[in-house]
Amino acid sequence: MRQTVAYATIFVAVMATWMIFIGQPTPTTFPWYAISILSGACGLSTYVVREPRPRLYVLAAAVVLAVVGVTGIFITD
Repeated sequence: MRQTVAYATIFVAVMATWMIFIGQPTPTTFPWYAISILSGACGLSTYVVREPRPRLYVLAAAVVLAVVGVTGIFITD
């Protein structure tokens, strides 16, 4: 389950990065794209953290950031 959630946040970050490279974000949506990319960084860091409890916290932060980023993108778009 942890891997699936981490992969989902990484996928959101990859898509946000791709949208930035093709010039999709406007000045109002750019912070939300940045938050989505930060969620992918947190999702990747779950593979570095070895202790179970901190890994859960990092994964929860990744999910929250992904939800906030995607929601912000849809609301401002």
